Amino acid sequence: MKLKKLNSPNNKPHSNDRYLITYADLLTLLFALFIILYAMSKPDMERMQEVLRAMNNVFSPNQIVDGNNLSPDVSSAETPPVILFPSQPKNILDVQNEVGNALSDLIASNSITFQRIPEGVKLLIPNKFLFPSARATLLTQSDEMLDSIAFIIGNLDMQVQVDGHTDAVPIRTFTYSSNWELSAARAVSVVQGLIERGVPANNLVVRAFGEQRPIADNLTEEGKEQNRRVEIIITPKDITAATTDAANGIVD
Repeated sequence: MKLKKLNSPNNKPHSNDRYLITYADLLTLLFALFIILYAMSKPDMERMQEVLRAMNNVFSPNQIVDGNNLSPDVSSAETPPVILFPSQPKNILDVQNEVGNALSDLIASNSITFQRIPEGVKLLIPNKFLFPSARATLLTQSDEMLDSIAFIIGNLDMQVQVDGHTDAVPIRTFTYSSNWELSAARAVSVVQGLIERGVPANNLVVRAFGEQRPIADNLTEEGKEQNRRVEIIITPKDITAATTDAANGIVD
């Protein structure tokens, strides 16, 4: 004779689905990791800030567990913003030191020439690191350089002046009829690249000089290469362009 097994409060049916909670947590963490890796593959300051804010909200340590569901604590709704840009320097000496230190690798490789001037900082970038010959479309290899520069100047409440220069070889193409137009287009391309990387547009100034302000002899190939450049000059907003030129010994 078979006896039926009596159900008791201690003989509850065992669930085989408890592993799904751990599995779901693992998938969530992996998904978050790939989002961060994707965002970091090409730094976009605004997008990265949004991603990190979202991650702070999702993985806040103030979350509470309610049965099998995770519900965020109401007190964790307000999280401090993620700061990606460096802290605001207090004076022009801080700017000089910060820019010099942050761009030390590019300076050491001669990709950028760093100059301290009385009013601020001047960066000289040879066009060969930015543009193809006789064109104003930024090269892909310039991305890392512009990322580094934008990261430093993006939080500076200062005037950022971008000057385009060429050598003295006349140019007349379908796109550009003179060196003036080419130097202007190149300066605008750099400014657009900085704006796309989060630099405030109201801090930026574009100037074009064509071949009018050489820094080397245009009779040699080495001199021409030095003259083909973009200059980024960082100064307080109350410093006018004329004052900056005078401080650098430039007289029209």
